[in-house]
Amino acid sequence: MIAATVVGLLFVAGLVTAFVLVAAPEPRIAEPKDVFGFATPRQSQTAIEPPKLQRYSARDGEQLAYRFYDSTAQRILIFIHGSSYHGGGYHALAAALSLGGAAKVVLPNLRGHYMSGQRRGDIDYIGQYEDDLDDLIKVLRSQGLTGPITLGGHSSGGGLAIRFAGGAHAADVSSYLILAPAIPRSPALRAGTAGGWAMLNFKRLFGLIALNMIGIHGYNGLPIIAFNKPPQYWDGTETLSYSYRLNASYHPRVNYDADIRALPSQTLVLVGANDESIDPDALRVLITTDVPAAQMKIMPGINHFGVFSEPAALNVAADWLRTLPDGGSR
Repeated sequence: MIAATVVGLLFVAGLVTAFVLVAAPEPRIAEPKDVFGFATPRQSQTAIEPPKLQRYSARDGEQLAYRFYDSTAQRILIFIHGSSYHGGGYHALAAALSLGGAAKVVLPNLRGHYMSGQRRGDIDYIGQYEDDLDDLIKVLRSQGLTGPITLGGHSSGGGLAIRFAGGAHAADVSSYLILAPAIPRSPALRAGTAGGWAMLNFKRLFGLIALNMIGIHGYNGLPIIAFNKPPQYWDGTETLSYSYRLNASYHPRVNYDADIRALPSQTLVLVGANDESIDPDALRVLITTDVPAAQMKIMPGINHFGVFSEPAALNVAADWLRTLPDGGSR
């Protein structure tokens, strides 16, 4: 009887502590820092203008945005943007790969980002991004696009691609193009903050983890992370904070090694030697250990944004896409 009482008191104390942690102030950036060089405008010359946004219906009826770049290639590359921004930031990559005959390119704006979904910085449940991507693939197939699918992504988008490989819809995809992936809790993420880009509210995070462990999910829409883009560089299309459930859905699962090991041999991972947020040597160890059959390249003289915009990196990606067999294999 006494033991049961003690256990009950400990449970109540733990529950109260979790709620106190969840009530911690919103995540915020105490000291703005231009981590990625927003002060230097990037104006990549392309032969085409960005195509207009299109919409597709997800399984819950939500209208989500994407851009489609046609090509002579049959392969389809769905490329996921990084944290805070949207697909429009990857026009140079999509233009180069589509015009170069490497792939038709689809640039989705993930739910909770610019022009996609009802709530900026939030989604409905953990894992919804994988369902949204599966819905997008089904829509593309219904439009008569029959080519093999490569899933790609940059930074957090690369992390989401890795998560997808370890999830329920992996059979939809035959190959992966991963650029400078953000993998939280791994040694590849500089200082655990992507070099000062992401500020986590650790008190709230720990409280929410505890509540989720006992089946309480009602607070998962609270903001858990903020991004360090100085105000003078805002353009109104960025999303500057994420809820717990969005952030958890955007990266590999807690056991990230299992998701990485699920990547097929037809995987290319690129990272710049000068990446501000990803440690290239630590990433190389992680990838070559967990998926030794994948190709892993560290690009000299290239940083976090250059890996999706510099011609040297785009040429490597295009050449690799062209070598893939028509049907792909896992």
